[in-house]
Amino acid sequence: MRLELDVKDKIALGLTVLLIVGYVVFRVYGGGFAAVEGRSMEPLLHTGDLVILVKRDRVNVGDIIVYSSGSKYIIHRVVAVYEVNGYYCYVTKGDNNIAPDVGDPRRCPPGPFGVSGVPGDSVVGVVLTVGGRPIKIPYIGGITLLFRG
Repeated sequence: MRLELDVKDKIALGLTVLLIVGYVVFRVYGGGFAAVEGRSMEPLLHTGDLVILVKRDRVNVGDIIVYSSGSKYIIHRVVAVYEVNGYYCYVTKGDNNIAPDVGDPRRCPPGPFGVSGVPGDSVVGVVLTVGGRPIKIPYIGGITLLFRG
């Protein structure tokens, strides 16, 4: 029995291998992938987009980060950075949202914009960008969202 692949199958196989290799490489170096869910980052990011995350020592204003908030993950842009007791706090906001996010007031008391920030140790990663545009794979992240329920 011989298995023959058409062009679409070869492309799909190649993308699958690329994603697996990319995942392993980024996990080894402290990164990973995240699926976008929701409209808060539109028109730049849409539900189902898959973004690449990298670990960085320093997060800057304008970076798009993924951070944990309770049991969920949020993908938003950093609009301000401030320091409290030797650690960084990040004020974040979805590009499509009117107001900044409410952070963790216990660990990051209100700073710029009068809201509390997200503590640095809640940041999972920074979305990889080239020329200020995030690297994303449309629709692929939707697969992981289906399994999340």
